[in-house]
Amino acid sequence: MAEPSDPHLRNRICDLPEPYPAPEAMAPNHYYATLLLEDFTGAISEMTAINQYLYHHFTFHGRFPELAELVECISIIEMKHMELLAEAILSLGKAPEFRTLTANAPAYWNAAVVYYGTGLADRLSADIAAEIQAIQLYRHHQQLIADQRIQALLERIIRDEQHHLGLFRQAYAKYCP
Repeated sequence: MAEPSDPHLRNRICDLPEPYPAPEAMAPNHYYATLLLEDFTGAISEMTAINQYLYHHFTFHGRFPELAELVECISIIEMKHMELLAEAILSLGKAPEFRTLTANAPAYWNAAVVYYGTGLADRLSADIAAEIQAIQLYRHHQQLIADQRIQALLERIIRDEQHHLGLFRQAYAKYCP
């Protein structure tokens, strides 16, 4: 699973070659925006994935450079998802703040939700679990959101997350037989 050294080619490995739908809601809806805030910066979110994958990239870098590059590449795609979610949240009439609403009280994102792990297999297992949880949460939000444009955006993000899941599973098979 050698990655090309050109970052533009490398991103193609982590991102599907399909366009993203415009992150525009059909109409403002604060409830939908609140759901997307959970995907944006909740415990299971793009913000958490970005930081977890970057930490894992840093720890893999010296001993497993190809794996470090792969995890960094995936984190970059998660940043794209975060940007798309921010635009969708704005189109739904809310600010894309780094918080969610828990029992009507704001819960601000913090690094305590990042799974740092203790070793290669542990970290890759956590990354696999993170992708599975993200897919489940996106599917749940798709069911709760009746806006077809937001549903299409979530579907496109889910396809990336499924692709990332496959890449992490391949990496686990290669590095943790």
